[in-house]
Amino acid sequence: MYDSDMFTVTPTNQKIELVAGETYTGSITVANPTNAVKDFAYSVSVAPYNVTGENYSADLETVSSRSNIINWISIPEPKGVLAPNEMREVKFTITVPEDAAGGGQYAAILVGSDAETAKKEGFAIQNIYEIASVIYADVEGDTVHEGEVLDNYIPGFSFVTPVKVSTTIRNDGNTHETAQVYIRIKNAVTGESIYPQAGESGGIEEVIMPETTRYIAQDIEVLAPLGVYNVTQAVTYLDETSIYKQTLIVCPLWFLLLMIVTISAIVASIIRAIIKHKRKAEKVF
Repeated sequence: MYDSDMFTVTPTNQKIELVAGETYTGSITVANPTNAVKDFAYSVSVAPYNVTGENYSADLETVSSRSNIINWISIPEPKGVLAPNEMREVKFTITVPEDAAGGGQYAAILVGSDAETAKKEGFAIQNIYEIASVIYADVEGDTVHEGEVLDNYIPGFSFVTPVKVSTTIRNDGNTHETAQVYIRIKNAVTGESIYPQAGESGGIEEVIMPETTRYIAQDIEVLAPLGVYNVTQAVTYLDETSIYKQTLIVCPLWFLLLMIVTISAIVASIIRAIIKHKRKAEKVF
């Protein structure tokens, strides 16, 4: 049976600049993979896109002033059938009202199985869930760009790897912003650069939605389970860069316990030697 995890929608998100009174045409691509054994009947729809909490859980149900764009989007051909190893461009149109307010507007283009067509054509429904391509739109006008990096965190000690580092960023404006988070790691003893290696940027980009606070965490996978490292995290946001540096000691618990046992044994041996020496001295006198 066809693996429902394999159908794809690209791009996963799009950033679009809109102007009140004008029309924008965009597209997504839906693909049925090579290893599929059946045709895929798809259906495309539009939903509001919101986030909840600092971890940004997606909310595709709540309608707000930031999701008016769902009423501006039309999809001329929202249904179709793809054979295995076939892909298709699905176009959409955004017609922006002349009185549209400036600022961010957000929607999700959703792709899932078209049960009606699948039943009509006589093949099984292949996907029971939908995949989203998120639209981050910015309507030209009275936009506010405000916010700040609230926190950078790198632990000073860890028993295990990978080690988690994080930053927390607030957006007080009325449109989305982009934050770049860069990690640099060196061996504290030798000065050798550990991350990024050649060909790696060492950075990620994340969208910060308006009037929200976002917690961004990364797992550092490249550290050896025992070592001392100089870690730097640089966050560029709203044309300012926040830099935080920390010396990180990574030491597995078993090694720490071994060191404690070893040191305790050495201390106990020294104490016994002192006591023995003292007793000998007392016998002499």
